Amino acid sequence: MNSKNKMFKLVDLFAGAGGLSKGFEQTGCFETIGAVEINKAAIETYVYNHGGNRDIIIRPDGSDISDITKINFREWKESKNIDPNLLTIIGGPPCQGFSNANRQKNYMISGNNQLVIEFFRAIDEIRPAAFLMENVPSMSSNKHKFFITQHLDNSRFAYSSLEHLTGLFNTSKESLIKNKFLMDDKITLMESTTLSLSNIYKRIINVPILPKPIIENHNFLSRLKSISKKISKTEDIPSLSLKKEKKDITQIIELLNQQLRILHIDGDNLNIKDIVYRGKSALQLLLKATAEFDIYAKEDISNLTSLNLLLLRIKELNDEKIKYKLYLDDTNKDNIKIIAKVWSYNIVKYLETAFRHIGYSTDLGVLTASDFGVPQLRKRFIILGVRNDLIENNPKLPDALVDLTPFTVRDAIQDLAEIPPLTDMEKIKPLDYLESEGQVSPILRYFRKDADKGLIDNHINTESRQLSKTRFKAILHSNGKNFHSLNDELKTTYSDVSRTQNTIYLRLDYSKPSPTVVNVRKSMWSHPEKARAISIREAARLQSFPDNFKFKGTKDQQYQQVGNAVPPLLGRAAAEALLKAMGVKPIISLKNELLDLE
Repeated sequence: MNSKNKMFKLVDLFAGAGGLSKGFEQTGCFETIGAVEINKAAIETYVYNHGGNRDIIIRPDGSDISDITKINFREWKESKNIDPNLLTIIGGPPCQGFSNANRQKNYMISGNNQLVIEFFRAIDEIRPAAFLMENVPSMSSNKHKFFITQHLDNSRFAYSSLEHLTGLFNTSKESLIKNKFLMDDKITLMESTTLSLSNIYKRIINVPILPKPIIENHNFLSRLKSISKKISKTEDIPSLSLKKEKKDITQIIELLNQQLRILHIDGDNLNIKDIVYRGKSALQLLLKATAEFDIYAKEDISNLTSLNLLLLRIKELNDEKIKYKLYLDDTNKDNIKIIAKVWSYNIVKYLETAFRHIGYSTDLGVLTASDFGVPQLRKRFIILGVRNDLIENNPKLPDALVDLTPFTVRDAIQDLAEIPPLTDMEKIKPLDYLESEGQVSPILRYFRKDADKGLIDNHINTESRQLSKTRFKAILHSNGKNFHSLNDELKTTYSDVSRTQNTIYLRLDYSKPSPTVVNVRKSMWSHPEKARAISIREAARLQSFPDNFKFKGTKDQQYQQVGNAVPPLLGRAAAEALLKAMGVKPIISLKNELLDLE
């Protein structure tokens, strides 16, 4: 290709606020023509930073929701008359991983993992010139896995079935097992010390059709689990001092009444009505705080919770079309387990093979953002690929900018220190830059170069409560590092101080790159030299967003968008690696931007 001015169209999947696509656009070789994003606030930010073009958001026919699972990318490509030879697809599908530790949560199997398959489906249906997928650095570990599902044509389940895998590898199931691609795996669905329910559990694993979970509302389910845990730890009648707690129990009781009516009408082939009734009665006793609430009532609530959780997780297996076989493990005399036997396989191994199968050469690995000008020690897993017929150079992840000394928090935000952030969203307005003294760093020139008339937007933070202000001051004046630097009197609002993470009330260090930026409002990150919270703009700077990139939504939504984003400069480095593989040079290289810009 060898054209310095070659322009590619760009489709941004799981786009968020648009950090990754911003980095691609900064090369001067990519024009974003479509994005998929389901979060409404992030969409507003994305649209604003793309000239207010609401049509840039790809939606399924007849829907206002940009849900990737409902989008037919072949039809979209044809309707837009897209040339796939000039198209690149990028994105960061959420991938939370799986472990049996998830049994403590309402959702056992993260449906987010299946969104990685949706990314592959988009590549398969469009066959673009190139693609790039980013994700958590642990993505190649064993906790990130897929499970064998039923094969359903024209759905994501077609990409995780045994039929798909044997065709992909051109081999048999036995060979996949022998080569340790396919793993004999198991998921603990439920564990209980109540052995009296073993007969019901045995019936559950043998009936072809199960009833729905007794409680499916995840808010009420969380409350029920919390109540069950709370009452198991006290010998007395638990105190229900909170009005919301009592209201939730009342609503749970009504849900149980509804379920009892359904069981009466539809039949009760598993004989679970007694468990539901006893659990409901125990919750009524708990509301009354009567002495009749005894150890047996506690057990009744525990049994209801365990049974509901088991039904919920079996439903989840069915909803995800996962192939499984249930069995009961009662070898331990003190507890009983219901286990699902499944087949699993590693996500990254699958992607490497799947992309190769449809004609792409790839490279993958973990990149550190500070190696590419981002004032932050963020690590991200990257897999990039180029279609074999368009390769000029073997695809290779970018090398660190060896001549670049990592930028620090001081480089990124010190010029904003004396500009008090705004707090009232009703009075938000752009603020004037202050003149910087001394030599301005290349990263600061990068932040400011296209900002509107020297004005700074999104320099907003939270209106902290008095306790938070006191904590900020105490950490600053003691030269402390985080929450653990506080004296005991200022820690009383945290139930378990020993388990409080070091990132809570983290005070940034001017002399170093920032740690991985999260939602810094929730974590209460504090300024290196001011007794206040980090502003949205300061967090955005640490993520390498230029000042002309503006965030929309509430404060919480803006902080969350910044924390979720891919640093644009990291995306830009990866984009240059893709361009190099296709024989194209960026209009403005990252190296020139950060090392030679005067």
